Amino acid sequence: MKVITKQIWNEPAVFIGFITTVAIAIVTVVTGDDWDIGTIVGTLAPLVSALGIRSQVTPYHGEYEQERKA
Repeated sequence: MKVITKQIWNEPAVFIGFITTVAIAIVTVVTGDDWDIGTIVGTLAPLVSALGIRSQVTPYHGEYEQERKA
């Protein structure tokens, strides 16, 4: 849980996925929809996809720093 919290704090893509997940959960609760497996997967999808894709993307400033050091 600490690792996910750290990624949410440090990575903008993960933060956006987290905020989107929270918004979808709030809308689902307010509208009174039933919580089935489809709803749960649809609610968690933005956060899980942001966590998964974040490890595949290198921030531009990191590449710039590597080029400057070389």
